[in-house]
Amino acid sequence: MNRTKELIKLIGWPGLVTLLSILASWSAIGALLAGNLKLTVVFGAIAFQLDVLDGYLARKLNKSSDFGRQLDSLSDVINYSLLAALVTSQHLIPNLLGQIVGFLILSFGILRLALFNIKGFYSEGETLYYRGIITCHLSLATLVIYVADKVLPLENLPYREWLIAVILSLLAIGQLSQIKTKKTGVLIFWIPVSVLIGIGGLLWL
Repeated sequence: MNRTKELIKLIGWPGLVTLLSILASWSAIGALLAGNLKLTVVFGAIAFQLDVLDGYLARKLNKSSDFGRQLDSLSDVINYSLLAALVTSQHLIPNLLGQIVGFLILSFGILRLALFNIKGFYSEGETLYYRGIITCHLSLATLVIYVADKVLPLENLPYREWLIAVILSLLAIGQLSQIKTKKTGVLIFWIPVSVLIGIGGLLWL
């Protein structure tokens, strides 16, 4: 019983929202494997919004902890790296090339998250920065390409699969780059973009 109470206390409200984000991402993966494109995109966008919310709650309730940071990073493997890898290998590029790109997305995503857990944010004065392409942004970029590929006549593009492979491979490897992204500013861009992705999935797929 004490162990259960300790775990509940560790998880708290922010951790509960993190678990809900995993549920949304797991639902997206299930929809993807069932061939339901609309629900894949919608649940993927919801997972991102919940991931943003758990961090906000942790700060607002003063519940930030090492456990919460570890849980958040582990959930990001499912919410972003695995989801993006499956979207790529199962639908965008459903062949050996897609399997290779999917592996790059997943493996470099895990490496980035492990490094982030050790080193944390890069700071300049009071301003915090991420280093490298952020894992969730790679996933959202994959969903944007996914929606565009279904809505626009991209299948007529010469070397379509190779073009997508190059873009996603560069983003995947870029997760370990020295690119700096301001922590707060990036959410101002991606929160509305993720909402538009979800709406786009509802309207166009």
